[in-house]
Amino acid sequence: MKQAEHYPLRVEEQIAIIYLGTKGLLRNVPVNKVVEFEKEFLALMNDQHKDTLETLRAGKLTDEVTKTVEQVGADVSSKYKS
Repeated sequence: MKQAEHYPLRVEEQIAIIYLGTKGLLRNVPVNKVVEFEKEFLALMNDQHKDTLETLRAGKLTDEVTKTVEQVGADVSSKYKS
């Protein structure tokens, strides 16, 4: 995870990305495409799953939250498989 200078990720966004990485859900994303993946993943989360990000911001990592993060991550990462 690399953040652009002067454009830090919000805590809930960091949690979602780190969760995907620690669960091995980014292993099919080529290293040179990780930043692109992060942007697409976070855009989708912010557009369609704000409630999930708000739950993460509140410090709650529920089964529903992890299921949503994993599903969105899988959907986006499937575009990067070779």
